[in-house]
Amino acid sequence: MFPDHVHDIEELSPDDRTLFAQKYRKYLHHIAQAAIWITYIYFAVRLFFTLTAPERTWNMWVMLGVEGLFAHISLNHQRLSFAATTKPTHQTLRKRLRSNENLPRVDVLVTCCGEPVEIILDTVRAACNLDYPASRFRVRLLDDGASIDLRDAIAKLTTEWTHLSYHTRGKQSGQSFAKAGNLNYALFSLQTEDPPEFCTVVDADSILMPEFLRATLPHLLADPEAALLTTRQYFYNLPRGDPLSQSRAYFYTCENTELDLLGHALDAGSGAVFRRDAILDAGGYPIYSFSEDWQLSLILRGLGKRTMQVQEVLQFGLVPTSLAGHLKQRNRWHIGHSQQISVLFPSVNKAIPEHLRWDIALGGLSIMAGLVSYSIGFVALPFLLVSDGGFIPAGSTFEIKMQLVLAIAHVASTWAYDWARSAHAGVPFAPFAHAENSWLAGAHLYAIVRFHLLGSKPKGSFVTGSTANSRENATSISSFQKAYRDTLQSGALLNICLFIATVGAMLFAIWVATSGVGSTIPTLLTTIGWPPLLHLFLLAIFNNWVPIVHLFNSPIYYSRESRLLSTEKGISYPRADVEDELSVEKSFLGLCCLFAVPTLLFGALVGILIL
Repeated sequence: MFPDHVHDIEELSPDDRTLFAQKYRKYLHHIAQAAIWITYIYFAVRLFFTLTAPERTWNMWVMLGVEGLFAHISLNHQRLSFAATTKPTHQTLRKRLRSNENLPRVDVLVTCCGEPVEIILDTVRAACNLDYPASRFRVRLLDDGASIDLRDAIAKLTTEWTHLSYHTRGKQSGQSFAKAGNLNYALFSLQTEDPPEFCTVVDADSILMPEFLRATLPHLLADPEAALLTTRQYFYNLPRGDPLSQSRAYFYTCENTELDLLGHALDAGSGAVFRRDAILDAGGYPIYSFSEDWQLSLILRGLGKRTMQVQEVLQFGLVPTSLAGHLKQRNRWHIGHSQQISVLFPSVNKAIPEHLRWDIALGGLSIMAGLVSYSIGFVALPFLLVSDGGFIPAGSTFEIKMQLVLAIAHVASTWAYDWARSAHAGVPFAPFAHAENSWLAGAHLYAIVRFHLLGSKPKGSFVTGSTANSRENATSISSFQKAYRDTLQSGALLNICLFIATVGAMLFAIWVATSGVGSTIPTLLTTIGWPPLLHLFLLAIFNNWVPIVHLFNSPIYYSRESRLLSTEKGISYPRADVEDELSVEKSFLGLCCLFAVPTLLFGALVGILIL
C-alpha cells in the first residue's frame, strides 16, 4: 500500500450535489426496505385470494403475472439501494494527486477502428496534454482500422509529443471482439518491456480533461484492493433535454453510485483506469462478449477486487445522432449481455474461475429476463384494458378492500422509492427513470435472436468504439429516408402501434365502464381504475411516447465546431458553458412536486376506502 503522504494526495471537499444527496441516505434506506416488504406482502395476499377464489378468470392471472414482472424489476433496484445504504463499505470522494514526486507510470490506450481522423486526433491531442509529467505517461494509439492517413497524422504529432506512438494489428474491422483484442494486444504484446503500473482506456471520441490522471489515480493508489476505477461519461453533443436518455445519467448517479458504495462499480468503457497487474491476473479483457468492460468488472468482482466510480467531469464524448444509431449502439450492448451465458462452456474463457461462471451467466439471463418482462407487459396491457371483468377476485367486501389498500400502498411505495433514489443521487429524474429505454426491449430481443440464430457473420463481428463511423448517424439523407430509417429499420413502428393500442384500449375501457349501469367507485377501482394497472399504463405511455416525439420533433444534435474551443496548441476542449451546462444539476423542487402529487392522491384513496 502506498501511503498518502508519499504521493501527496489531497482530499477535496464534497461538491454541493454530494452534500445534498447525503441528506437522503437514511430516507432511501428506509423507503427501499418498506417498498420491498410491502411488495412481498401485497403479492402474497393477491396470490392467496386468487388461489382461494371460487371463480378465477384469465385476466386475473394475466394481471397478476404482468404486475409481478414489473415488480421484479423494481425489486432488483430496491434491493440494491437497501444493500448500498445498509453498511456502505466505500465512498469515492474527490481527490487530487498534487506533486510530481513518486508518480506511477501510466499508459493511455486510445482504441479506434475506422472513425473520422479529425475526431481521433482531437482525442489524441487532449490525451497527450494531460497535466502529468510527460516522462511518466505514454499515449498509445491502437488502430484496428490500419488507416494510413491516421498513421501519417500521428507521425507528425510525435514531433511535438514524443510520448505518443501509433500501433496496429492490421485491419481488424468486422473481426471477433475487436476492442477486447485490441486492448489485450497492448497488454500482452506492447507492454512486455518496461510495463506501466496503470493503464487508462479511452474511446476514439472521448476528450480527456487535463486533470484526468491527477483526479483518478489517487483512489487506486490509496487502496491496494482497488483494481479499476471508472469515470462517468459526459457528452458534448447531447441535444437539449436528452430525449433518448443517451447520457445514461440514471445509471451513473443511481445504479453505479450504489454499486460504488459496495465496491462493485461497473466499468462503463471509456475513461477507465486500472491496475495493470490486476487485469493480467484476470486474464486480460474477456473476449466472449461485446461488453468487454462490463464483463471485466464482473470478473474482478468475483476475484475479490474492488471497482470504483467517480462522478467528476473528466471526459467528454459523442452520442449517436439518430434514433437508428442509438438503437444499434444499445443492441450491441444487449447482445453482449446475452453472450454472458457462453461462459458456462469451459472452452470460452478458461481464465474465469468455475464458481464465477454461474454468476456471470445468471447475470446475463437476468438482463434478458428484464427485456422479456417489458415486452410481455407492454403487449399484454391493451388486452387487459379491454378485457371484461375485474382484475382481482370478487370475494367479500373485506377481501376487496384489503387488496385495494395493499395495491395502493404497493404503488405509492414504488413512487416514493423512485423519489428517494433520485433525491439520494441529487439529480431530478422524471418518473420511471429506472425504465429508461425500456421501449427498446422488443427491438433488443429481436436483435439478439437475429444475431444468434440468423446472423451469417462470425459471432463477434461488431466494430466497437466510437459511433461516429456509423452510417446510421448520417445526416445527408432525405426526410423520407430518415423517417424510414427511424421507424421500420429502428423498430419504432412497434412502439407507435403499442402507444396507439394502449391509449385506444384505455379510452374504450373508460367508455364501457362509464356507460354501463351500476358503475361505482369500488367497481372502477377493481377494473380500469385498479391502481397497479394505472401505474403500468402510465409507465407504458411514458416509454412508448419517446420514439413518437423523436419522429415528429427530432432533437437537434450540436455540431463539434459549435461545442469545442481550440487552445493555442490546437487542442480542442468543450467550451466552458458546455461543461457548466452538463455538470450542473437542475433544481430538485419540481421533482419533489412531481412525485408528491400521485403519492398524495393514492394516500387520499386509502383514506376514502378505510372510511
